[in-house]
Amino acid sequence: MVIENKKDTKKKKKKKREASDCSIISAKRRRGGNLLAISSESTIPTLSKQWRSTIESQSFEERHLRIAEQFRVGHPRVMVITEKDPLKLMPLARPDTDIGFRSFCLESGSLLSFTLLNFPQSFAHYIYVSGCCDGLFCIHSPKSEAVYVVNPATQWLRQLPPARFQILMHKFNPTFRDWIDMESVFHLAFVKATNYKLVWLYNSDKYNADASSPNEGVTKCEVFDFRANAWRYLACTPSYRIYHDQIPACANGSVYWFTEPYNDKIEVVAFDIHTESFRLLPKIKPAIAGSDPRHIDKCTLDNGLCMSKREPDTLVQEIWRLKSSEDLWEKIYTIDLLSCSSSRTQFRDEFDWSRKDLVDPSTPVAVCKNKKILLSHRYSRGLVKYDPLTRSLTSFYQHPLSKRKVL
Repeated sequence: MVIENKKDTKKKKKKKREASDCSIISAKRRRGGNLLAISSESTIPTLSKQWRSTIESQSFEERHLRIAEQFRVGHPRVMVITEKDPLKLMPLARPDTDIGFRSFCLESGSLLSFTLLNFPQSFAHYIYVSGCCDGLFCIHSPKSEAVYVVNPATQWLRQLPPARFQILMHKFNPTFRDWIDMESVFHLAFVKATNYKLVWLYNSDKYNADASSPNEGVTKCEVFDFRANAWRYLACTPSYRIYHDQIPACANGSVYWFTEPYNDKIEVVAFDIHTESFRLLPKIKPAIAGSDPRHIDKCTLDNGLCMSKREPDTLVQEIWRLKSSEDLWEKIYTIDLLSCSSSRTQFRDEFDWSRKDLVDPSTPVAVCKNKKILLSHRYSRGLVKYDPLTRSLTSFYQHPLSKRKVL
């Protein structure tokens, strides 16, 4: 038996901790059941090499893919993200640095897990969450310089350098009125080609004017390179302004956005995540192309791009899915909320899903095995299930502070 010196043992443990990806940017401690992330700004410049080696390592990819696969096996799950822990009654609201992640079983609606993460940097109450990518999420704020990548299943948390968009907005210091009138795009996409990428496409305006940008067009696009631990501009971007109030959809190796109406027609911009090139979809449903962008929506179901439109008179919402060849659309669902006998169904947020003056469509989140459709809506803080056979709604989840619902 070999007995090691205590000092040698401590040195080996220290080296092991330094080599771990858990000490790249932030150290994590538990206090009172909360996750406390401690970040040292002075160490960030020296850590890019460690970050790059970690994010490129096979062990990193295999670990997160294995966790993501375990997350999906058995029963599909839904992640509900809230600004604070709604199950704890507190006299004062938590700061917006506390974000809760709740995992629900899609079929039964039962709570499977809960994680509360405390971020070292405020989001200025402008919290935006990307779609899920291998169990990872990007949480950022256009109003502050906060950008994080997290894995709620492992409580893994990393701070990224701010995008140029955030830096420029911070320097411009927009007024409250500026934020209301602003028609930029605050949502970004989290995708994976050979490596992970963040893609932020937004409209050019006075708030983000940048002499270092290679493109003087109507849009700008920044891509975060995890290998370089830095954001970079793309030289070629769409010549159409992007409709500002939307979430990009990711499917079939591309990211999709609606454009603003041009000559009374909406286009769909697609970004190839492998070649990093933009294109316009060759065929769009006439019902979508000729609509007001407020009346239409897009989402991803079964890794396919879907679009929907809600007729303002009948409230009937039809959903079409794009074939992978991008040359044919097929209608897959029809949602008739006006015929629902339980449009309010004692939902605590008191949102009326069948309001006749509500032209914004509901967003399909997932389809259950029994063909019920899980729905979200921008004005509702909850989720409901729609049964197309009985034309009825049932509550799935409600809370006034839920910010984003993703699979």
